[in-house]
Amino acid sequence: MNLVVDTNIIFSALLSPNGTISDLLLNSDNVDFYSPTFVLEELENHKEKLKKLSGYSAKDLEFLIRIVFKKIDLIDIESVKESTWAKSIELTKEVDEFDTPFIALALELEAPLWTGDKKLIKGLNQKGIDWLLTTDIISEIRNDQ
Repeated sequence: MNLVVDTNIIFSALLSPNGTISDLLLNSDNVDFYSPTFVLEELENHKEKLKKLSGYSAKDLEFLIRIVFKKIDLIDIESVKESTWAKSIELTKEVDEFDTPFIALALELEAPLWTGDKKLIKGLNQKGIDWLLTTDIISEIRNDQ
């Protein structure tokens, strides 16, 4: 199974390395995880906040980042077709434009998006999108395998 992972899932994995999200991300053998390279910029922009929230040293945080990103294939958003990009812009308009790269990658890979963003889930559900998955759903899928 292919699965696109958004920033809030990655941040949750970093902030709680012994939690459910980290476990799912690091120990799901039948899942290939993907994220746009854009996530690295977001991570860099919020690194100080992550250190403050987690209490980790810069060295410890870098170590956790390396572990998490060993499980996630990063895809350059430039490789997404223009038509897919346009559709993702339309879907995220009036919901959350910052999630456009994740929606575009999910559309391009024909893969669900794993997110904890309730606003995004609700907004896209109202537009008929049903391929956004929560942590609870990912847990159920893994437990059923």
